[in-house]
Amino acid sequence: MIYCLLEVKKLLREKLFLIFIVLCLCLNIGLCFSDPGTRSAVNSLAQNGELSEGKKIYDTLDTNVIGSFYYNERYIKSSLLNQWIKAKYEKLQQSVDLLDAEDADLSYFAGEVTSSVHEALFVYQLKTLMIECVILLSLLGIRSFEIEQQREMAALIYSSGRGRKIAKDKILANGIIGALYCLILISVSLAVFFAGWDFSRLWDANMASSFHYVIDSDDPIFGKPFLTWQSFTLKRYFVCTLVLMAGVLLAWWLLTNLIVLLARNIRYGWMALAAVICLPFFGLILFSELYLPRLFYLDTLTLPVVIYCNQWWFTDLGNYSLFAYQEVWTVTLHLLLLAGGLMVGLYYFKRKELA
Repeated sequence: MIYCLLEVKKLLREKLFLIFIVLCLCLNIGLCFSDPGTRSAVNSLAQNGELSEGKKIYDTLDTNVIGSFYYNERYIKSSLLNQWIKAKYEKLQQSVDLLDAEDADLSYFAGEVTSSVHEALFVYQLKTLMIECVILLSLLGIRSFEIEQQREMAALIYSSGRGRKIAKDKILANGIIGALYCLILISVSLAVFFAGWDFSRLWDANMASSFHYVIDSDDPIFGKPFLTWQSFTLKRYFVCTLVLMAGVLLAWWLLTNLIVLLARNIRYGWMALAAVICLPFFGLILFSELYLPRLFYLDTLTLPVVIYCNQWWFTDLGNYSLFAYQEVWTVTLHLLLLAGGLMVGLYYFKRKELA
């Protein structure tokens, strides 16, 4: 425990991370006020606006019709993937029937600015925060192992059995500091956001309101209803999103430390992390343009793509999933595999030859 505290103190003395957090906070606060028109509409609604009902859309909605766009657009050359997509949208019909029974489509939410409100919270804030925290955790993981290499002390420290065990202390230390910094970044950013946006009359609105549409230029259906797998109020959806965010960040912390442990040189660790972050996004473009549906689907099982789709979590996800709650299962699988991988990585680190 003493060695872990020493590693924590080392990271706390690194001013680079404090500068990074301050810059991120400046960006996030700026994003809070980047859409004054929508913010004014939300605040006016909270003060004295009248909530009128939406319209019924789910009583006649056939999810197989929605699914047919994806059979023809993305997976027409793969009968297996067609079957998965069909099964997904057949199951989605049960969710639509539930939403119809609860009159979710009649919920007003924020009226005509509903999609803009959703974007302001789940894209400009939560997605930005996730990306910032991923970068921060990556920097912390790399830096915690980089200090000794820069001072040319790595070979001396890791030459003994006790020295090799310091890797566990480093991982625990960068996890503690990472959790602390991420908590500060997320808490302050959201506190400022909700200070400027009054959601008091929106929290109980249903996410599947008839005013709420998915806007995605890469989706075959531009502006389809926000079809959740179960009935979510905004409050419940927000909490579930935060929980899944925590899972994503925990998985990324495990991944970062695993890569650093297995890399013979910190520079290779930097390159590997950069590749893990960037390549999935190129894959989304490349595999769809080259009509490689199997590779496109495998690409959707990566953490960066899960982050990319965060504003549509707990919905059918369109092109970006083949089964219900794919994003939840993807994060869970990453957590299990990476936790096991990190244990194996620590075992390997004790025995590998250091450059």
